[in-house]
Amino acid sequence: MSKSSYSSKVFTVLDHKLAKLDQIKHDKKLLSKESWFTRKDRKLSFIEDMKILMSIGSSSLKKELYEYFDYDTGTVSLPGFIRSRVKIKEEAFIELLKMINKAYPCDKTYKGYRLLSVDGSDLTICTDPNDFDSYEKYSNKAIGFNNYHLNCLYDILNHRYFDNIIQPLRKEDEKMAMWTLAERYEGDKAIYIADRGYESFNNFEHLKKTGHKFLIRVKDINSPSSVLKSFRSLPKNGEFDEDVHIIFTNRQTNFIKDNPHIYKPIMTNQRFDFLDKDNHFHEADYRVVRVRIGGKDEEYESIITNLDRNEFSSSDIKELYKLRWDIEISYRHLKYSVDLNALHSKRRDFIKQEIWARMIMFNISMIIIDHVQDKKLEKKKRKLEYKVNISMAIFFVKQYMIKRKDGDPPDLENLIVSQILPIRPDRHYDRNVRSQGFVSFGYRFN
Repeated sequence: MSKSSYSSKVFTVLDHKLAKLDQIKHDKKLLSKESWFTRKDRKLSFIEDMKILMSIGSSSLKKELYEYFDYDTGTVSLPGFIRSRVKIKEEAFIELLKMINKAYPCDKTYKGYRLLSVDGSDLTICTDPNDFDSYEKYSNKAIGFNNYHLNCLYDILNHRYFDNIIQPLRKEDEKMAMWTLAERYEGDKAIYIADRGYESFNNFEHLKKTGHKFLIRVKDINSPSSVLKSFRSLPKNGEFDEDVHIIFTNRQTNFIKDNPHIYKPIMTNQRFDFLDKDNHFHEADYRVVRVRIGGKDEEYESIITNLDRNEFSSSDIKELYKLRWDIEISYRHLKYSVDLNALHSKRRDFIKQEIWARMIMFNISMIIIDHVQDKKLEKKKRKLEYKVNISMAIFFVKQYMIKRKDGDPPDLENLIVSQILPIRPDRHYDRNVRSQGFVSFGYRFN
């Protein structure tokens, strides 16, 4: 691989950021003890540990170590690596993720806005009935399981993960995770895009409080449990684009009950953080857009947003929501191309290490893949447009993390260009949703 190539520079930046992180690891309290990684003659350094955890795949950990060190007879032992990784906190990977994203700013926007999607995804982890927060079983006779719920902040146009809140199964709260991620975000102006499951007035108001825009799909107007039932003036059929005004209140007077088209009473069992004993009313404005979607039957989607209608038409909103699907694709690659679904430990702190490490690996891969897609992929006159095969490209990128004794493998960018797939935008399949069990350690024999 040429040292002047873009991909080579990306790996150079990664090495530089790891070296910087190595320098500040004690000041930032990224280690479980301040005395760790101070001995000079260590077989595994802090940087080496981080790179191994980013590059490991779905084989047994012993095989992964041998592959990383290119089958050197002096490869560190499995117990030695485990004793070494226990010294690193989850925060070290979070800091590295921030460093990489800062080194490669996201320059693709939609009308000047970053498109940030928030969505959740379950990650089944090793079964441990004693871990009550993440353990569940459907009946006394059933075998239980443990889950972590990932709540990721993802840049749709730049294909990059920016933040994540990991929640155990029993403490899952996607709505709170969404506005918490929005409050932690410190970048340019953004539009937060989410699917059903994030529809709540409390969530909408928290997002508005951050100063950013949001676009959230909600249950359709004809659904009895839709938040749109609170707006009595909305049409019941067809497409529409309406502005609505509502006043939330924690009072239950006869006047309020007689004017349901103006007031929305908040019950004591409902969470709404903008009312208290001193503030009994909270006014809010929204824009509700209902659009028709393709299909054999007449189907509609309803969306609540605070986007200005003078800047964003209803067709723009329909297009923005369609772009949200990219976060679903990213989860597929995170779990199966970067091998997040094949965890290498039962320990909960080790699992969190691997979650963040895989997100970093995904980001590094997508930085290179997007460059190849935009700059290297030759635009030929074909019947269909072509794109990079992301699964193969990530596989190639991971191979460049290996410490090869005989030098670098062939040119990475040309390898990526050689693996392309046709784009078929009008092809649709029914979504096959099924539960995924933990990938057992048993099949990964040493």
